[in-house]
Amino acid sequence: MYQLLIVDDQPDLVLDLATMLPWSSIGIDAVYQAGSGPEALDIMRSTPIDVVITDIRMPGLSGLDLIEAIRETWSHVKCILLSGYNDFEYAQRALKSQATDYLLKPVEDEELLAAVRKAISELEARWREVSSHQSAIASIRENLPILRSHLLHALLQGESMSRRQLEERLAMVELPIGCDTPFCMMLLRMEDYFYEQNERDSSLLEFAVCNIAEEIFGEEHRLWYAKDGFGYYVFLIFPKRPTTLQALPSAVSIETIEQKAAHLQHYVKLYLKGTISLALSRPSLFSERLSAVYEGLVGSFRQRIGGERDFLLTLSEHVQPSEGEANSLSQLYQPPQMSHLLEAGQWEAAEQKLALIFEELEEKRGDSHEHILEAYFALVSSLTYAIHKNKLWLAECLGGEFNQLLAGPHFHTIAQLRSWIDEAVSSYRGRMTDRVQDSRTGLIQKVQEYAAGHLADASLQSIADHVYLNPSYLSKVYKLETGEGISEYLSRLKMEAAAHLLRSSPDKIYEIASKVGYQKTSYFIKVFKERYGITPQEFRDK
Repeated sequence: MYQLLIVDDQPDLVLDLATMLPWSSIGIDAVYQAGSGPEALDIMRSTPIDVVITDIRMPGLSGLDLIEAIRETWSHVKCILLSGYNDFEYAQRALKSQATDYLLKPVEDEELLAAVRKAISELEARWREVSSHQSAIASIRENLPILRSHLLHALLQGESMSRRQLEERLAMVELPIGCDTPFCMMLLRMEDYFYEQNERDSSLLEFAVCNIAEEIFGEEHRLWYAKDGFGYYVFLIFPKRPTTLQALPSAVSIETIEQKAAHLQHYVKLYLKGTISLALSRPSLFSERLSAVYEGLVGSFRQRIGGERDFLLTLSEHVQPSEGEANSLSQLYQPPQMSHLLEAGQWEAAEQKLALIFEELEEKRGDSHEHILEAYFALVSSLTYAIHKNKLWLAECLGGEFNQLLAGPHFHTIAQLRSWIDEAVSSYRGRMTDRVQDSRTGLIQKVQEYAAGHLADASLQSIADHVYLNPSYLSKVYKLETGEGISEYLSRLKMEAAAHLLRSSPDKIYEIASKVGYQKTSYFIKVFKERYGITPQEFRDK
């Protein structure tokens, strides 16, 4: 659905156009009102507007000037000009400012609806083009390096995807490799000299190192690389010619890759005046979990190279894990982080994350008490962070589970921990749901109190300013909670107040019109009759 903004220095006309035409029938979801060009720009800064209808002659910022200002920031917005003057010069300027339509006052309702319908059709055509398959492909190709880097990051972090999903994503980023393609992983650490430079020079040097690697390996191998969270560059090295895993680790292939890695160190030192350390993995198939290869390589790098400089850890030198060696629960630390899901109230995603954590705990660790403790402390930390980040207390969110938290970890089985964390998350979720509902109830009360106290000049924008919220968000929340839009509510409130004054006060009709926010008595009479079926005077006489 689309959003419309009507701009005119005659508030009665704006209100009439906003409330009396069947905008929803042509796809308009919300109608905003402004009495001047500057007010219109303020609304557009806080609310996404699709179509603007503006009078051409207004004090200060004219309609033409307003359209030119809109074009500078919101070039996609469609603008329709209303003019009381059949002036060729105005029409020329309207064409130059790319106004969608130029209509003469008084404009018929159907003519205006047709103009807005046309503007919406043009918007739909434009966005269809932007989101078309061809545009998507062009955009992907333009951003291939970034997309490839993001995919490699996801695989290194252990993101789960089926063989088919992986092959589809590889094809999307135009990497000519398959799940059974052999590869070696190379970890590259840039050392002191590179980080003594300023940020710009350091980035340029990193780019140069990657270019040298492409040049050295490029004749026989294909490289796919990204920078990880530790500052290492992770390279996947694939053979350009089809081969098998058995053929890859032949003496010649291993020696070739090691020689090229040594050449890379040499040329970086020679031409860039800095040192790098490298670690190479054993060859394996790409369908095997990259995250396991990556974690093993990082561990070997830290154990064997440590703080030394200008080292090359070759394929045959890897430290193999010992029997019974402890490992962390990878699902606890892979994105999305549990703390972020709980903070944002993404409850279904949090449930899925918990399922993955406990699946790993049960499948790989059994009832290892140390791993139960690891999961407990990590999950409690995430829960505590989310609750405090939302400015709440653990005691008020967790209820009875808080006492168990104070007592410390007392779980001896995975099932006990799962039961407790499920209850704790459920209690927190319930408290957050109540908080949202309480907040909305208070918001509705504030809106209605303000409208009742400022009936003559209340509008969606003035109410939004009063409650410090975006008009679009306020409008949606109010309609969601009450079933009635704010503009409809204000119109109904004004008519009810007018009816009460007609029955109980001696005020003249023009005075009542002014009290409920209508400057033109004729327009007030028209709106009143449309609501009650009779004129204000007939209502009073009756």
